Amino acid sequence: MINWWNIELGSKEIASVVAAIKNRNVSQGRLTEQLEQALAKLLEIPYVVCTTSGTSALMMAFIALGVGPQDEVIMSNRTFIATAHAAMILGARIRPIDVKHDRPIMDEDLIEKEINPATKVIVAVHLNGRACNMEKIIAIANKYKLPVIEDTAQANLSKFNGKYLGTLSRFGCFSLGMAKLITTGQGGFVVCRSEQDFIKLKRIRNQGVNDVFVDRNYNMLGSNFKFTDIQAAIGLVQLSKTKKKIKHQLSVYRKYKEGLKSVRCLKCVELNVDTGEIPLKAEFLCTERERFIVEMKQRGIVVRAEVPSLNEATHLNCKGSYVNSQLFSRHLLTLPSGPDQPLKNIERTIDIIKQIDSKFRPW
Repeated sequence: MINWWNIELGSKEIASVVAAIKNRNVSQGRLTEQLEQALAKLLEIPYVVCTTSGTSALMMAFIALGVGPQDEVIMSNRTFIATAHAAMILGARIRPIDVKHDRPIMDEDLIEKEINPATKVIVAVHLNGRACNMEKIIAIANKYKLPVIEDTAQANLSKFNGKYLGTLSRFGCFSLGMAKLITTGQGGFVVCRSEQDFIKLKRIRNQGVNDVFVDRNYNMLGSNFKFTDIQAAIGLVQLSKTKKKIKHQLSVYRKYKEGLKSVRCLKCVELNVDTGEIPLKAEFLCTERERFIVEMKQRGIVVRAEVPSLNEATHLNCKGSYVNSQLFSRHLLTLPSGPDQPLKNIERTIDIIKQIDSKFRPW
C-alpha cells in the first residue's frame, strides 16, 4: 500500500533524541533555544518562539494582538479549521474570504469590503506552499491600520518576491507536524521582527510570565504553550536535511505534472515553483473524486480528499457566497506526496491513474 504521505525519522533523529535524554535535555531548554536560533537564521528573521503546534502558534499571535470577544478575524475560507478555531477559542468571530478561481488562496480583492469596525486582524493563509499576494494584503491592512498574521503551516520555506513566507508581516505562524516539510512530530513556532513582540510571545508561552518562580504579578493572558528539548533534538536533525527535502518536493511535483499531463480525469492545481513556491502536497482536481479515491485504494494507493471549506462547518456560523471555495472543497484531492515519498511510488501512481483514466468523466 502506498500511503498519501511519507516523511521519515531515521537513525540520526533517533540518536539525537537519545543524546538529549541522556544529557537531561527533556523539557524546554538549551536545545529549544538552539532550534529557535537555527530557524531564525534559516528564515532570515530575528526572533523565533517554538511552541506546541501550529494552532498554538496562531493562538499566541492572536493573544499578542489582543484578539478577544466581539473581535472579527478575516481569513481565507480555504484553510484547515485550526486557523478558525485558534481565533474562536479566544472568543472572536471569523469572517472568511473566498479564494481565487484557479488557486485555493484568499482573493485579496475581496478583503476590503469585509472590513468593518469589529475587524481586528487579517490572516493570510499560504496554503500548500502557495503565496498570498502579500503586497496587496499589507497595503490594505495599512490603509485600515490593521495587523497581518501569516498562517504558514503549509508553506515552510516557500517564498514571495524573494523573501520567506511568514516573515512578511507582524507575526508568522508555522507548523512542525508530521505532514509538513520539516517535522518534530508535533510542534510549531511563531516568528517576528520586533523585540517587544518577541518578549510578549515568550511570556504568553509561559502563562504570561517570564519566570513562574520569580514573577509575582499575574497581569497577562497566557498558557502552557512550551516546547520540549526532545522535539528540538528531532528538529535540529530535520533542519540539516532542508535542501534535500526541497529538491525532492520539487521532483515529485514535476514528475506528477509531466506524467499526468495527458490524463483527462485530473487537473493539476499548479504552483509558481519558478518564483519560490514549494509544493507540500500533489494536489489535483477530480470531477468524481470519491469514486476515484475508492478505485485507487483498490489498487493499493491511498489518495486523500482535501479538507472542507470553513463555511461548511456549521459551528463557525459563516455567511456569504463561496463559489470558488466550494469547487476546491468538492473536487480537490492529494496524490501520494511527502519529502520522503520514494519516486518509484510516484511513478507507480502515475501508471495506475493512466490505466483507469477512461473510467472517469474528464475534468
